[in-house]
Amino acid sequence: MWEALANLRQLAELQSRQSISHGPRFPLQQPIPKGGLGQLPMPPMDIVVNLLKRVRASPPGLFTFVCYFIGISDFSNLCRMVYFPTDDFSDSTFIIVNVGLYYLFLEQHHLTVDNKPLKDEFASHLYTSRINLETALANMSLFMSTKIETVQALLMGTLYTIDVCRPSVAWHLNCAAAQICQTAGFHRRDLSTRNPEEADIKAILFWYTYTTDKALALRLGRAPAIQDWEITIPRTFSFDGILSLETKAVAGTWLNAATLQGQVYEQLFCPAALSQPPAVLAERARLLAAKCRRVEAESYQSREMALSSLEKIGASPLVDVHLKGDEVQLLSTMTLIYRAVPAPEGSPTRFCQECIDTARKACHAHFTCMDLVRKDPHARAIYVHWNLVLTPFAPFFVLFGYVIETSSQEDLQLLKQFSASIEETSDASETMQKLSRLCNIMSNVAALYVEAKSQQVEDQAMVPIGDEFDVYLSQLGLMPVMDSTMGNAGDPNAEFGENTQVNQMADWMSGSRNLLGLLEQDISQIGGVQWPPM
Repeated sequence: MWEALANLRQLAELQSRQSISHGPRFPLQQPIPKGGLGQLPMPPMDIVVNLLKRVRASPPGLFTFVCYFIGISDFSNLCRMVYFPTDDFSDSTFIIVNVGLYYLFLEQHHLTVDNKPLKDEFASHLYTSRINLETALANMSLFMSTKIETVQALLMGTLYTIDVCRPSVAWHLNCAAAQICQTAGFHRRDLSTRNPEEADIKAILFWYTYTTDKALALRLGRAPAIQDWEITIPRTFSFDGILSLETKAVAGTWLNAATLQGQVYEQLFCPAALSQPPAVLAERARLLAAKCRRVEAESYQSREMALSSLEKIGASPLVDVHLKGDEVQLLSTMTLIYRAVPAPEGSPTRFCQECIDTARKACHAHFTCMDLVRKDPHARAIYVHWNLVLTPFAPFFVLFGYVIETSSQEDLQLLKQFSASIEETSDASETMQKLSRLCNIMSNVAALYVEAKSQQVEDQAMVPIGDEFDVYLSQLGLMPVMDSTMGNAGDPNAEFGENTQVNQMADWMSGSRNLLGLLEQDISQIGGVQWPPM
């Protein structure tokens, strides 16, 4: 009991000290040699050549689809420019090559099952690629050219920093890509018709930047860098080659989901939205929820079509992980939307029934995805980073608050099951260990809080303990400061209650966002074994 209180107090203290802005963090960064980036050691050329030959002769995997979505058609030629530099190559080329090698070795590490020496060798080359990549990203110029290659490098850097769970760094890189896209007119029809083939690549890059921009903006609580009213090109990807129809359909649902995420922030959680009366927010939320359900139905159909095609050609299971994680992201977004709908008058909780039901559904979808990635630590890490941390995983915090308010044993067990599933990933990275620690603390706090409240009736000595829980949970934004106004939630004349309700929602949103923000901080003082920096 006392350990849980101490952990909760430390979380509240850490959150209060947390910086409002995190600069780029590249822990693997090395000093640049005198001869430039080209003097950094690269993975052995013969191994890279053999793997690229194997990739060309194999069904498409994660590496292939990364190149596909970033518009890179000749990765081998880019490798030749770095390994055999007859002329100076750009920093962007070096970044693209090392991100590509990162995904190449990551996938081979995942696919190698019964050969530990080979698996360890791939892990070593993977680490070399990461060192080179972080060194190059850390030294990128503030003023970059508006070339396609520059946007490709920034986007691949964004993908990598999301993979290793540094969303604030991903935000810096993706915003730079968004700025270049808009400066160069990637988003304007009149500037994209001169060279159709180049226009298709620019559109792919712009829309990928757009989807990541909306997700990161919602996750970090910032206005998106790209505004929808500025865009005049068609809302579609122009893919050629393998699985072009299936990929186009899936990417189309990504666009719809990204637009929805932008609307969720703008209409429900930005400062201007939070100044609106609860009735206005609730109406907006219901309309957005209906839109989210339509996107969910479209996404399911496109995803099943793509998965069926991928299965027929024997594609890498890492691609499946990315596709199936979309359902978890959408359900998490829908939970966030329903958070803005007030509970009925007299309800013992702040959360409406649709919010609770969607949070439960999201957790069960997460458990299904975890079954797919359970055997590989890298796959687990990628899934969690993209689907539970990139998009704020509202279901966990909703169920936590619901358990605190109602002592629901069913949902307490769901919290514990969720925490146990995250604990399985704690061997994958520093971030995964932090997330596991955070989830364990929160689920233990919920269990002990329910126990303390149940004992207060019989044991008055438990009252101060319960009150102390209340104080720290309120500081974290996870518990209403004034429960006395909750009963007025459905009364349109209860102005004070309405203001309190909106404030509670804002506190809850910022509290859950800030707790996830601690994953980029040092939380070793809370306890547990410290993981070496990634």
